[in-house]
Parts: sequence; structure tokens; C-alpha cells
Amino acid sequence: MERPGGRSCSGPGPTPTHAAPASVSLAQLLQLVQQGRELPGVEKRHIAATHGEPTASRLPPRPKPWEAAGSAEAPAPPP
Repeated sequence: MERPGGRSCSGPGPTPTHAAPASVSLAQLLQLVQQGRELPGVEKRHIAATHGEPTASRLPPRPKPWEAAGSAEAPAPPP
């Protein structure tokens, strides 16, 4: 890509050994989304519902702040 003045925007530094994905502008991303096309550099996930029963929690419930900060002599709040 050329910048005004005839200078290239690529730096004189070393090139990486693996090819990095090309950068895409926000306008180009918007256009790709509006067209329903895949976005470069975004991993496509195939997520499907299992329609099974949810599993029960194996961890005990965390105490509420007023339960953790209070002592044994403090009465519990009414339900």
C-alpha cells in the first residue's frame, strides 16, 4: 500500500516467519457482515443445542456478602 509521498507503509523490520492475517478496515468488516460473508481471522464455531437435561452443580453455593461478613451471633435475615 502506498502512502502520499511515495513511501511504503511496510516497515524495514524483519518479516515474521508465519503469515499474519491481512488487516481489514472497519468499513470492510461492515460490508462483509452486511453481505453475510465470513470475516477473516474469525474462527467459525459449530454450536448446537444438546436438548439434554442440565447437569447439577458440583460446587457449593457461594455465601452472600452479608452471610460471609456476618458472624454466628448475627440473626439471619427473614425470607
